[in-house]
Amino acid sequence: MAREYRSAQARGADPVLAVMDATGHSRRGSLRLIGQARDAGFLSPRRARR
Repeated sequence: MAREYRSAQARGADPVLAVMDATGHSRRGSLRLIGQARDAGFLSPRRARR
């Protein structure tokens, strides 16, 4: 899932749509998976923590 996200990002495509296509989840479910991947360290944090 993180691989699809990063690949789409590199192509300039919408990474959330790529995750949706790869997993079959809804947008909300895909965003949850992306958040879990960030928490687990597979993806970089969305923004710098203050």
